[in-house]
Amino acid sequence: MRIDAEIIGFRDTMADINGFVARSATFAMRETTPETLSELRRQITDAGMGTRLANTWRGGSYPVGARVSVNPGGYIWSNAPLIIDAFARGATIRPVNGANFQWIPTKNVPRARGRVSRGGRNMRGGAMTPEEVENRFNTDFEFRPGRGGTVLAFIDVVRAKNMRGYRPGTVGRQRQGRVAKPVLMFVLRKFVRMPKAVDLERPAQRWADRYAAEFSRRLEG
Repeated sequence: MRIDAEIIGFRDTMADINGFVARSATFAMRETTPETLSELRRQITDAGMGTRLANTWRGGSYPVGARVSVNPGGYIWSNAPLIIDAFARGATIRPVNGANFQWIPTKNVPRARGRVSRGGRNMRGGAMTPEEVENRFNTDFEFRPGRGGTVLAFIDVVRAKNMRGYRPGTVGRQRQGRVAKPVLMFVLRKFVRMPKAVDLERPAQRWADRYAAEFSRRLEG
């Protein structure tokens, strides 16, 4: 009976130790995962790419709830993996579907209203497409050679009275003395090199280091 009691006591002690280690490991993972998520989001905003792309980074840890484990896990992912991958590698983007150039809008291109996709889904309006710009101002582009093999696409327009944007150079506006002038709308390039603006390896290593340090601190505490 004394041996059985000692075995039971040993099992209880081991269970307590195992529970303590599991709590330390799980809470350390829950503590350090959000820090790494915030670091990855800061990379995006610091590079000037905005909070919308930054917030595509998501993360979590397991087990969830009140459960704990000696082998917890953390996971971080992006809802825009192709964009993140391009900025992580510094990819070169080329035209698709047989196009010779990419049309890169300037700040002069008007914003399009919300569009509806083929599936009936509402989409936020971005910069107008080249076709939309020609339709908006009821005139064709004037193309001029630019530097480095680029082509510049201009449209003859008049400045709006409130100095916000441009208007078509109609006869009525020109009678008012508002002369139509060429304004740069698009820069055409055969390819665009995206800068390497995101580092995935260093945050991952710092995550591992932070987890190890936090786990040790909890064990020692």
